[in-house]
Amino acid sequence: MEGKGKPLVFRAWAPGDEMGKVQWGIAEPLPDKPVLEPDVVLVPLLAFDSAGYRLGYGGGFYDRTLDRLRAIKPVIAVGIAYDELKVDAVPHQSYDERLDWVLTPSGPLRCLEP
Repeated sequence: MEGKGKPLVFRAWAPGDEMGKVQWGIAEPLPDKPVLEPDVVLVPLLAFDSAGYRLGYGGGFYDRTLDRLRAIKPVIAVGIAYDELKVDAVPHQSYDERLDWVLTPSGPLRCLEP
């Protein structure tokens, strides 16, 4: 995390690499590691619908991150959720980025165009 209101930055990491401690004791790769632009992003969520809209944790980090990455290249966004988190419709705004897939214990779900 670079800070509130900013997209996430992904850095190279390998087992055994030294990690830096940030807010809430979260370990992150050190700032001297190369920045990576992933092709696939795993996205946490609290609820999702079949159109790929999701309710996140309120910071907007993943929406900003996906928006930035998708401006550069094609990126696949994959939500990780329990089956029970699927709802009929998630309220969304114009800045909300859609998921392409959601992985649940019962299998992958391809998100459909709204």
